[in-house]
Amino acid sequence: MKTRISLALIIFVFTSASFSQSIVIQNILNQTKQDSLVYFVKELSGAVQTIINGQPYTIQSRHKNQPGNDKAKQYIMQKLSYYGLQVSEQSFSSTGKNVIGVQPGTEFPNQKYIICAHYDDMPSGTTAPGADDNASGTAAVIEAARIFSQYDFPFTIIYALWDEEEQGLIGSEYYATQAANAGDSILGVINLDMIGYDGNNDGNADVHNSSIANTSEIKDKMLEVNTLYGINLDLDVVPAQPYSDHQSFLDHGYGAILLIEDDNDFHPYYHTVNDLIQYFNQPYFFKMAKLSFATLASFALNLNMKIVHTPVASMDLSVPVNLQAQIVTGLTIGTGISAPRLYYRTSQGGGTFSQFNEVVGNPALSGTYNFTIPAQPLGTIVQYYLAAQDNNSSIVVTLPAGGSGFNPPGNVPPSNLYQFYVAPITYAIADSAMNTTNWTSSGGWALTNLKYVSAPYSFTDSPGSNYNNGITATFTYNFNVNLSNILGASLEFDTQWDIENNWDYGQVQVSTNNGSSWIALAGNYTNAGTGSFQPPGQPLYDGTQTTWVHETIDLSGFTNTQLKLRFLLKTDSYVNADGWYIDNIKLLTYQIIPVELTSFQAVAERNSVLLNWSTATELNNRGFEIQKSGNKTDWQTIGFVEGNGTTTSGSNYSYVDSKPLPGISYYRLKQVDFDGSSKVYDPIEVNMTGNIEFELSQNYPNPFNPSTTIAFVIANTEFVELMVYDVLGNEVARLVNEQKEAGRYEVVFDASKLASGMYVYTLKAGDFVSTKKLLLMK
Repeated sequence: MKTRISLALIIFVFTSASFSQSIVIQNILNQTKQDSLVYFVKELSGAVQTIINGQPYTIQSRHKNQPGNDKAKQYIMQKLSYYGLQVSEQSFSSTGKNVIGVQPGTEFPNQKYIICAHYDDMPSGTTAPGADDNASGTAAVIEAARIFSQYDFPFTIIYALWDEEEQGLIGSEYYATQAANAGDSILGVINLDMIGYDGNNDGNADVHNSSIANTSEIKDKMLEVNTLYGINLDLDVVPAQPYSDHQSFLDHGYGAILLIEDDNDFHPYYHTVNDLIQYFNQPYFFKMAKLSFATLASFALNLNMKIVHTPVASMDLSVPVNLQAQIVTGLTIGTGISAPRLYYRTSQGGGTFSQFNEVVGNPALSGTYNFTIPAQPLGTIVQYYLAAQDNNSSIVVTLPAGGSGFNPPGNVPPSNLYQFYVAPITYAIADSAMNTTNWTSSGGWALTNLKYVSAPYSFTDSPGSNYNNGITATFTYNFNVNLSNILGASLEFDTQWDIENNWDYGQVQVSTNNGSSWIALAGNYTNAGTGSFQPPGQPLYDGTQTTWVHETIDLSGFTNTQLKLRFLLKTDSYVNADGWYIDNIKLLTYQIIPVELTSFQAVAERNSVLLNWSTATELNNRGFEIQKSGNKTDWQTIGFVEGNGTTTSGSNYSYVDSKPLPGISYYRLKQVDFDGSSKVYDPIEVNMTGNIEFELSQNYPNPFNPSTTIAFVIANTEFVELMVYDVLGNEVARLVNEQKEAGRYEVVFDASKLASGMYVYTLKAGDFVSTKKLLLMK
């Protein structure tokens, strides 16, 4: 009997992790059996005899030219049929046969998730057990069918076993091509290849990832469930390599990942007659299968959520920023403390970023939410991200991805954030491809009128034809771009391309040493290089993007440099394609607003100096240190006044020095930025002659216990006495008894040996005498 899963009735078990477990997924994992997985491998690799169409048979080889391969196909079809799936054989040659098992979705039958593996093997002789390559992946797909067929899922699940992978991904490529031509909605592919060997028992496995479609989202889910369900494999995310069946789907624009054993601990008997079950690490194999099942179930149950949002562009006006995000999910979006959030932080003038501020989304139509970031002063960098969760706190997503935390959603930020500038904008480059005057072309770059965004031209590497093989074509801007003394910079351009995937590639590159070396830039549409020809891991453009997209690349890491820019297309010796098109190239710089001091004055007052100053504009201004000197050489910091960060409005400041030097002295301001940089302004002079008078101040604190401070001012050089008396007139302390020069002084009276009560203190200096009361309370 099937267990029917209704989205409204899913029950969740809550844990202390960032995400909550699904009891359905946990049940699926509990039903997964290591013995079952291993026995399927034994049958497929000839370790034990099996029954095929009612007759005993031992599968000695699954190579395409051996009869055992067809028997393996029959065995797989027999298993999938037994589990109640809709099973078909997809023929793509006289010998090539894919096996497709279909479990229709109850709510979205035309939208599919695929779990797959290839069932053929090597070597080509009569004995080719292929236990790890790839009876392991095939057995996991069969075990998935055994368990998942007991449930109904909103989305369709395809259990696919490919033939002739060993001859160049032929079976999967045929299926993916047919699916793409038919416009099939394939929501994600999990490919399993060699998942049974862990020779050093370190639990390490590789997840092959790509920027194509939602591949990274599938990868993120696999990493999440690995921890959430206690599978705890040691997973390494690596750039997708084109050597297994996931690549067929990536080539057609579908999201697909590969789960495979550690490349640094690879099966030593791969593609030999010794690829046997006896070399399996069975607990590792069990975990690899469960990891793929938990990932598949998370998507097939529609336990996913996606945020769709167009990033905010930089601006040169200080205005509120209104933005939207659409939350796409089959779950109920949270409300109240669980409602979608926008988090933003700011940096004034490139200084330290503030703490994140939180904005609750206002719901509109069709899962759309509105947010407003308050107006920021010019000279501000704003970074932000969005977050949403369901009302059961079972899933939380952030955009950009990588954040976590519930109630409110996304309270732990992702490592990558959206960023925009609020600052004066200058165009260091603005080229709409009207001519090539500002560029040096090598290898074929020129104008074309076949494709463009702004009429009538764009730039391309090979006008009117496909690009040539074996070329390095560069398009270099003739002038260095000065990025000194700016807040930040970005490069923008419109682009489309058709470049041989995983081999040929295009890059946007910059140089900070006038072209001696070049750095490849990552944008919204680049992916990491793979294969033997592309530079591994470097950001590049390949594959097919046949509609115009607007690319944006952050150049803030290159401030205070002289930058050289070029576009590069590099091709190998075999396949060619249409090439790369570029239009509307803009390099924007965002300008710093300096701290502009407009006035600084000192006013001599009775026993104090009043300092007043004003600024017209401020950028990144943490504040002002006030410094004093009696000789314009030795400076003492006497105070600090906080600045206004970044503002284009005038600001007024003041500071009172209650301890001025007698006679002529000097004051100056040291303006300090949030990043620690500073500027010292010219000093001003003040003459306190005639403004310093004898004065005895009230002690502080008062009442006190056991000590208090007494301050006094001496107008000119005198012999000074400061005594403390009890109420009977007995002297209990003599605090000062010496000649003092003009100035302000403080002494501390320690009454720890005196009894509580009222006391008086008297200052005598020349003809000046003053007495005040103080109260000791113990």
